[in-house]
Amino acid sequence: MEGIAGIDDCGDCLPSHPAAYARGRRLMTDEVLVAIEALRRGGAERISVGDWHMVGTNIERERMPEGVEVRPIADLALVEANPSMTKANGAPLDAVVMLGHHASTPNPRAFCSHTFIWEMEVLLDGESLSEVRVYAQGLAAEGIPVLVAAGDRWMLEELADGELGSAQLVATKEGLGRARARSRDVDEARGELAATIDAALAAPLRPPPARSYPAELRITAEGEELASTTVAEPADLLTAIATVFRTSQVSREYRQLAKLLPAGHDSRLRRAQRRLGSLVATPVMRSKERQWLAASR
Repeated sequence: MEGIAGIDDCGDCLPSHPAAYARGRRLMTDEVLVAIEALRRGGAERISVGDWHMVGTNIERERMPEGVEVRPIADLALVEANPSMTKANGAPLDAVVMLGHHASTPNPRAFCSHTFIWEMEVLLDGESLSEVRVYAQGLAAEGIPVLVAAGDRWMLEELADGELGSAQLVATKEGLGRARARSRDVDEARGELAATIDAALAAPLRPPPARSYPAELRITAEGEELASTTVAEPADLLTAIATVFRTSQVSREYRQLAKLLPAGHDSRLRRAQRRLGSLVATPVMRSKERQWLAASR
């Protein structure tokens, strides 16, 4: 969500800022619809939308075209013991489009910089990885190419040459630190996104390459070490991170948030549940937010 064109304040990404978050959901859904239209124009028959921000309550599901399923990340992070990108999307994948992405936790220039949760860091052989770079290894394990990756320019600059295979890159904004960004004109960014998807569909595709393995994985959050282990192959990286979500304090907090902000279609009951859940979660989220913003200064 943090890398969506038009989202330029951190409150746009957080349910603890209801009015701003409603704007963020609309902008996110608009950009997803642009990608869906481009994919269908290029001949895609089945499209699955992975709602990967927080616990997967961000896409306005009632606006999705018929036949397009939205799946929340919580299913992968909290339930699946041996996760994969294919499992996350419910069926085999020919390719993916990565929208709305942000840089890794230690990046001081980037908008809303974090890796999965507040102040988590994922280090592979000592190198801090963004979420996109972690997902790239999951895709490498399955041989799935990336058509386009879009988001904060600082996230894109963290990538090594060819790290996403043949993926084409679209910068939607420039982060001005964690709290703010300078977004591109929304119509211009969406136009480039659609044109880039068109071009990627017509070009030869290569999946992301695997990094060098075995590799040493270390995961920390708010200064505490959550995991230190050896990763034998690309697929093990997602498994190790998902295990941390299920077995650490992170899991308890994430599960509580998933209960307070249930995913699913926007029925009257679901909307009421999420409004109530947001009221309950807001004090804790605002406290975490203040610490996270202060840590970037």
